[in-house]
Amino acid sequence: MIRISYKMKTERIKSILKIVELEAVLWFAGLVYLLTINPYQVQQFSFCPFHNLGITFCPGCGLGRSISFFYHGDFFYSLQTHPLGIIAFILISVRIIKLSHKMYHNYHKTKEVIYG
Repeated sequence: MIRISYKMKTERIKSILKIVELEAVLWFAGLVYLLTINPYQVQQFSFCPFHNLGITFCPGCGLGRSISFFYHGDFFYSLQTHPLGIIAFILISVRIIKLSHKMYHNYHKTKEVIYG
């Protein structure tokens, strides 16, 4: 059995963290979450502090619901909920693509360093 030293473990973790862009992962997870929720249903649980305080107007929640309506093909409600929802979806998607492109290049640079 081969024992891996602590230094080798930390070097490997550092090389993985150089490859993975946390921002891209978080944006992607947010878009997947908005895809899975039902925008027509009133949400019972929310991370939004305005929602938890009982304030019904929140531009952030409106933006998220707008993207969710857009995912479900209801463009009228998407624009009615927040007029910038579709634009925000496009900008977030472009950002994910740019970060993914950067991750791809970082992966190949790290692979060359590790394997020669």
